[in-house]
Amino acid sequence: MRIAAAVMLCWVAPASAGAQTAPVVLPDNDTIVAVGWTGSEHELQTYDSWHGGLLVSIAAGHYWTDHLKTEFEAGWSTTGTNEVFEDINYAGALTYALTDHRARDFRIGATQIYQFGRNAWIHPFVGAGFDVIRRETTLERLPQSRTLYFPPNRSVPVTIPPSRERRNDVFAQGVLKTGVKMYASEKMFFTTELKFGLREDVDHVVWKLGLGFDF
Repeated sequence: MRIAAAVMLCWVAPASAGAQTAPVVLPDNDTIVAVGWTGSEHELQTYDSWHGGLLVSIAAGHYWTDHLKTEFEAGWSTTGTNEVFEDINYAGALTYALTDHRARDFRIGATQIYQFGRNAWIHPFVGAGFDVIRRETTLERLPQSRTLYFPPNRSVPVTIPPSRERRNDVFAQGVLKTGVKMYASEKMFFTTELKFGLREDVDHVVWKLGLGFDF
């Protein structure tokens, strides 16, 4: 009986040790689909204006190590709209006009991410990189009545004519992000992320929720 117990112990112990030291299989890649809110700063004539809207994005990442991941992302925002006061020079006098300002962004970018933790259900992360933005802007002005004032005491009523201007701008900005990756199963996870776009200052903010898969 003692001999049988000793043989069983010798067989179980190496198997148990091997199970404890077996390497964990880490994902090589992941993909994430996300929705959220975005706010962007727009440089106008005399001041800056912020637009907010919904964002949809898709991202693909490749893991180089347990902690380092390179992520590529594309995102689309809905059209943000607000009314701005546009300074114009009309008939030799300075006046203003109320203008409808609409803009939306398409963004592609790359980020290097550091992911904390290993083989856990929750992984905080931080990242830095850049975005390239294609911004579609429309400025539309309806006919408006104004009064122009000339020295010494002359005033002239005028009608500001309508106008419509469309333009596309392409530019780049640095980005910083932080968030959490939370596993719901071995391959499926959820993410929440806060992202900042930087040029002269912070001119882009994103908060989003995503669903992703490892593969």
